[in-house]
Amino acid sequence: MTDRTGIVFLLKYLYENTDMDHTVTSVQLRNMMKENGFSADPRTIRKDARILADSGFDIIVTEQNGVPTQYHYGAREWDMTELMILTDAVSSAQFITKAKSDRLIEKLAVLAGKQHRENLTPQVYVSAHTKAQNDKLLYIIEKISLGIRNKKKIAFKIRNYNTNKRQVQRHGGEVYVISPYNTVWKDDRYYVVGYSDKRNTVISVRIDRMTLPDLLEEDAVEKPADYNVQDYTDTVTKMYGGPEEEVTLRCRKDLVDNIIDKFGRGVSITNVTATTFDVTVKAAVSGTFLAWVFEYAGRMTVLAPESVRSMYADRLRTAMDDMGLGKTRSR
Repeated sequence: MTDRTGIVFLLKYLYENTDMDHTVTSVQLRNMMKENGFSADPRTIRKDARILADSGFDIIVTEQNGVPTQYHYGAREWDMTELMILTDAVSSAQFITKAKSDRLIEKLAVLAGKQHRENLTPQVYVSAHTKAQNDKLLYIIEKISLGIRNKKKIAFKIRNYNTNKRQVQRHGGEVYVISPYNTVWKDDRYYVVGYSDKRNTVISVRIDRMTLPDLLEEDAVEKPADYNVQDYTDTVTKMYGGPEEEVTLRCRKDLVDNIIDKFGRGVSITNVTATTFDVTVKAAVSGTFLAWVFEYAGRMTVLAPESVRSMYADRLRTAMDDMGLGKTRSR
C-alpha cells in the first residue's frame, strides 16, 4: 500500500470509529494499520496524523511525556441531537418513500460515527400507509430545481389512484406546463408552485403525484408583480387555490391555537367575548377551505363576506341532501 493510501485509511478509520468518548490507543492503531496492510511505524502514523490536522481535520492526539498514547477524531459538524432531529424529519416526511427514507437515514448515520449509529433510529412513528409511493421523487425535485434556476418551463403529467388502487394518468395523460417558481413543504406534503399558462394563474402541484418533468427550452413566465411565496402558502388551504377573499370567522375561544397555527400571529382578532372571538383572514376560498371550516362545526362559522357565507351554506345543504336528510329537515 502507498503512503497516500495509508493516510486516507487512517482518516477514514478515525472518523468512523472514534470520538472524544471512544479513543484508540497508539498500540491498537498500529495493530489495526498492520492488519490492513499499512505501515505500522509509529513515526509514520504520527506524521500522517499531523498532516491531517494541518489540513483542517480535527485529529486529536493525546501525548504522555511527548509520546502519542491515544488518537481520536474530535469535533463533528453535527451533534447527535441535530442528527436525531433530521432523522425524525426524514422518517416522518410523507412525501419521501419508505425505501428512500431508510437510505437517507443510513447516510445520516455515517455522520454520527460508528459508536453512535445504533442510537440514530427514528423516534417518530409514521404509518407506512401515509408514505409516498413515487420512487423518482429526488429526480423530480432535481428537474424542478433546474427549471427554477434556469428560468425555464417544465412539462409533466399527473398521476392519481383509481378505484382499483392503481395509479393512472390524470385526464387521459394530459401534459401540464408550468413556469416553476418555488418548492413548498406544507401540511407534510411537497409542492411545486408556478405559473400555469392554461389557467393564467399561479398554481401548486403535489410533487409526489408528478411524473418526471421535461425541462423545456421555452423561457418561464416572469413572476407576477404581486406574487410572494409566503403570502401564497399562507393564503391557500392545503395548497388548493381559489379566489382570494378577506373572510371573517367567529370562533370559540378554545380555537385560538388552531387559528394561529394556520394563519400565524399576524391575524386580526376582534370582538372578544367570554366565549368567542372574531378573526379576519385572507384565504383562497375553495371547497378545501370550507371543508377546513367545517372541521370545527359548532365552534366556528363564517360571518362575512355574504358570498362566502352563501357558499358555505350551499355546501352544508348539499351534504344534507346527499345523506337524504335535507327534505326530512325541511318538513
